[in-house]
Amino acid sequence: DQTFTDSGGESHGAVVEMLRACAAQLLLATLAFLLLYVITGPEGSPGGSHFALLVLYLAALWVGKLTAPFKKLPPLLPMLLVGFLLRNVPELGTMIGKQVDPEWSSALRLSALTLILTRAGLAMDLNALLRLRFVVLRLAMLPCLCEATAAALLATWLLDFPPLWAAMLGFVVAAISPAVVVPSLLALQDQGFGVEAGIPTMVIAGFGICLGISFAESSWLNYARAPLELLLGLGTGMIGAALLAVLTPSSNEEEGAKDLRLLLLLSAALCTAFGLREVGFSGAAALAVLVLGAGCARGWGPAAKPVSASIADLWTRLAQPLLFSLVGASVVVTDLETETLAGGLLIISIAGLVRFCAVMLALSGRGMKQQEKFFTAIAWTPKATVQAALGGLALDEAREDNEELLGRRLLAVAVLCILVTAPPGATLIALMGPRLLQKVDKPEVEDTGLDKPEMDVVPAETLPGELENC
Repeated sequence: DQTFTDSGGESHGAVVEMLRACAAQLLLATLAFLLLYVITGPEGSPGGSHFALLVLYLAALWVGKLTAPFKKLPPLLPMLLVGFLLRNVPELGTMIGKQVDPEWSSALRLSALTLILTRAGLAMDLNALLRLRFVVLRLAMLPCLCEATAAALLATWLLDFPPLWAAMLGFVVAAISPAVVVPSLLALQDQGFGVEAGIPTMVIAGFGICLGISFAESSWLNYARAPLELLLGLGTGMIGAALLAVLTPSSNEEEGAKDLRLLLLLSAALCTAFGLREVGFSGAAALAVLVLGAGCARGWGPAAKPVSASIADLWTRLAQPLLFSLVGASVVVTDLETETLAGGLLIISIAGLVRFCAVMLALSGRGMKQQEKFFTAIAWTPKATVQAALGGLALDEAREDNEELLGRRLLAVAVLCILVTAPPGATLIALMGPRLLQKVDKPEVEDTGLDKPEMDVVPAETLPGELENC
């Protein structure tokens, strides 16, 4: 009887605590909406753009907390779904999804991407990157170009696209999503999966280069884009990292040094991302932020760990719900034209198969295990943020009726690409990573990107498959 009474008391206490926490969250949300209205006026009331942003953020944050106990479910999926529903459910879409200001959405998405790319740079294993430097270049170039070419050829046949429009569609389809790929790989890396072979570092670094050739704005730049993006991104990131390492050396252990490093790094990363995007080098921006983070991790040594932890906390509490709810809200079902669906699905499927084979080819001859190649090909498939950002640009610039028709078809294929690849891709990365990648002990993961003991150093030319023989 005493045991039963104690159990009942504990259950009652748990219920009371849960209700108290829910009440506190509701009060906090109410105060946030009141404060938003007081500061911004009509924009902070129902039907306003700021009100819509706050609703998207809070809804995604709460859904993420509710689904957190389901460990196999990537947190981005329910957040994407929340944004999608708040944009496409008739009444909700009119009041919330359609009210999001495109400029605010673009700026917030870029800020969130900058945050996760900075964290990815801090977690990057520079030894693995040096060892796999040629593989990274092949992985960045070959799959993207092969998929873009395949999609462009299919678009001329299935959708009657002229060559220039077909090429535009090809590069829109071929760009992978940093919002889906990078957080998923960092989650696996934090658990120790694929670290020894350098899989997360290889894929993340390859993305930074790949984005640079996703779009070009002028004829001469079509040919010079890739090396320009590569050199500009590397140079900007290295200069910024060197400056921060000199100004805030690892030997500085004064109170507030960690906060100063954090503020300087985030400010430098955001200025780099927005500045390079403003001058038309978005691909260089992504690579520069990655290099900036990796360089700071090397320069700061162990002092970079608390900075990385703070960025991870900012990502989880603020940037992740904002990013994925906004990406979900950018998908408009009404943009899908029925006559384009069949051709679009065929283009995405065949071009995706070409990309899969190109990834396997890019990784061949380097001693990687088959399961590592297979996982990399899976991780190299999700599409979301680039398609959401670029899908409607051609339609916005259309001047003639024929161009408007082509622009609507291109937008429909971009939306379809997000729906078909992002949710399955994120799920497969989370499910297949622990099955296909080798896991290392936690202490090794914590040393990633920082100086390792001499006994752990692997020669630069050592291949992943040869590690067992070292």
